[in-house]
This record gives sequence, C-alpha cells and structure tokens, in this order.
Amino acid sequence: MRRELLVFLLGLALAAPAYADVRALVAADSYVATEDAADVAWSAHVDWRDRARRAVLDWVERESLIGGTPRRELHELSYVDRSFEHLTLTLGRYRVPGGFWLIADGAAVAWRTKTLEAGVFGGARAFTNGRTETHLTSSPSLLPLAGAALTAREGDAQGALAYTYTGDRVELYRGDGTLATSRQPEQFVDAELLAPIGEHGYLTGGATIGSRYLVTYPTGAERIADDPKLENVWFGSQAVYALVDQRLGPWRLAASVAATRTKLGQVTDAMALAGFAGAFGDATLRATWRDRSWRVDGRYRARVWTDGRHAHRLHAAGEWRRGALDVQGSAGIDLHRNADPASGLANGTSLLYRASVGRKTSASEAALGVAAVAALGDELSAGPDDSERAPYTLEARSYAFVRAFATRGAWFGGLDGELDLHGDGARALLQVGCSR
Repeated sequence: MRRELLVFLLGLALAAPAYADVRALVAADSYVATEDAADVAWSAHVDWRDRARRAVLDWVERESLIGGTPRRELHELSYVDRSFEHLTLTLGRYRVPGGFWLIADGAAVAWRTKTLEAGVFGGARAFTNGRTETHLTSSPSLLPLAGAALTAREGDAQGALAYTYTGDRVELYRGDGTLATSRQPEQFVDAELLAPIGEHGYLTGGATIGSRYLVTYPTGAERIADDPKLENVWFGSQAVYALVDQRLGPWRLAASVAATRTKLGQVTDAMALAGFAGAFGDATLRATWRDRSWRVDGRYRARVWTDGRHAHRLHAAGEWRRGALDVQGSAGIDLHRNADPASGLANGTSLLYRASVGRKTSASEAALGVAAVAALGDELSAGPDDSERAPYTLEARSYAFVRAFATRGAWFGGLDGELDLHGDGARALLQVGCSR
C-alpha cells in the first residue's frame, strides 16, 4: 500500500496544472507503552484542487510491533468535479451524512445554485459501525447505501438536511467465545444550522436521529453459549445540540446544551445493566479572556442521566507567555453523584490539575510538567484492589509528561512521553512527517 501511495502522490504532483493547489501531509508515528502496547502508524492526507475540481486521499496504516493485528484504513479516495454548469459530481470513496464512521464507495450528484444545493448519493458502505472494512479485504461483503441531502444558504447563514439508508454487519460475542453475525438495516436523519449573531457571534445547532440495536444477552448458565437476541429499533436514538458563541473585546463567551436519548442494551437480569442509562442531557458554560501575555479560561459542565445520576465539572486554566517562555497551569474538580450501588457505579470526586513550563516559538515547542486527569471508569465501584478497574481506564490518573515538537521547512517531528506517578507505566509517542 505504501508503494501505491507514493505513486498517487507523484501522479498528482506531475499532473497538477500551474494554477492547481496541492497540499500533502505524510507522517509516521510510533506508540510504545509498558502495558504490552507498541505499534507504528503511517498516515497520509493529500488534497489536490483547482478552480473546479478536487481530489482527496486520506489513508492510515497501523502495524503492531508485538504481533498484534494490523489495521489498514482507506478513509477517503474521492474526485469532485464542479466544472459542469449547476452540477457537482463526486466519485470514489467519500464521507456521507449519518451515523458514526459512515463512508461510501460510489457516486453522488448535486444540483446547485447560489443559495441552494440538492443532491443524491449512493453506493456501498465502506466500513461497518465496528470499523471493519467491507470491500478492501479477502472476504468482502456488500452493504448498500443511498441517501439525499439539501443545503440552503442565505448570506452567512446555512442550513442542511440529509437522509441516509444503509445496512450494517453486526458482530456480537457469545459466551463460548465465538461471534454471532447478522446484517441489519439502518437509517439516519441529520439536520444542521449555522447563523451569525451580529458581527462577533454565531449560533449553531443540529439534530441526529438514527437506528439503534437493543441486545439481550442470555444470563443463565445453561444458555450462556446461545446467540444474543438483537432488536433493531428504527430511529431508536436521538441527539440534539445548540451552541452560542460571542466575542466581547478581550472576552469570548460560549454556552451550549445537548441531549442524547438512546438505550444501550437490555438483559433478562434487570440488575445487570441497572445503572447504564444511555439518555442524558448536558449544559456547558465557558468564558475566555486574553491579552498579549495572558490567556485565562474557565468552564463548567453539568450532565444529568435519566436514571437520576448527575455529574459536574468545574475547571479553570491559565497561560502566561513572555518571549519564548511559556507557563501553563490548570485546576478543577469532577463530581459524580446519586449513583445506584446495585448498578456497580459509585459516587466519586476527582481532583484535576495540570502544570507545565516550556519554551514555545513559531518553529519549535518544548514543555515539561505534571498532570492529574479523570479516567474512563472512575464511576465504577472499586474492589479491594483498585487495579480491577484497569480494563476501563484509558490513561493513568496522574503522570509526568514531556513534549517536544519542531518544524523545519516542510518537515516536522515530535515526541510526547508520559510516566505514571503511582505505578511503573510509561508511554511514548514519536511522530515525523512532511507537509506541503
């Protein structure tokens, strides 16, 4: 695949007319951790365009250095032609409106004016919801996809509405370690709105309605190897959001609300998922102030679940710069309350902080510091040994870190390292690349 990538880049460079713009980002990064994790990734993003045409390549290949399964993903390989009067033609692998990881292999055509664009698209789904390739594999499968989209513009305001119908290949683990596989239809409706507020603010909002699966796992010992029961609920998940952002001199103020309504699953034993309600509402407030040397940021977020749980996060951060010297610090608190003990969840309070000192210029950046974060799984009840929560934790709760990054011409490179302050865990991320 790397050979084909180089041929593609060379072909674009040689074929580009004098007025065409070619932007290429090719990078390699390697991740190493003491918890049996080590891999190297190659990635490339190429964007070629002239006045009426555009071609895009977005590709990632990740190889394990310790014998794990490699992952190769072609996210986009598309050609867009707007040279036809009032028409836009898209061919290849391209992103479409709808659910998570919804990418199509096919074509799209749209009719456009100065204020309106209406189009249809279709083909075959390139990835399942589990990010499994459907075509570029030794065992391809066909998942049809079709949809329509409408976009309206008036000045700086814009609204969009889209509908997508497709299929998915769902894989569920059985109690005996094997997979139960089924094909399921899906459909999504998306709506978005962006509107300016005066000269220094804007309002954005949207809604998404899509299919969701309710899975019933057998809990009896005599049926542990039975296939899980899957119920496909049309438009069983809904999400809405709205954001207002306003600039007032050195201040930037923002407020947002969001709500998600879904059901994660169901079991015959009602207690097994008693506390895992999938529906919740969010509200966030943020204020930022800055001058030539200082940047101060404060935010508050509240989240309420339909089962009565609620969480609150209050966070403040500051940055001071003088010449190349850069000092940063932040502190906050994360609260989880009203959890049902029978669900396996627990009330919790986490203190958050981050402090670093470094050097920052237009061509390089270096920093050294310490941090404490909230980790996925902090809501889970801990047993006698807190390490029981390790499978649910994405990163150490407190660690020291070092960061270095530099550019020279079109080249860039960097190092990010972390050292667990209360254990023997260590992680390192190396990256190098070229951008033109």
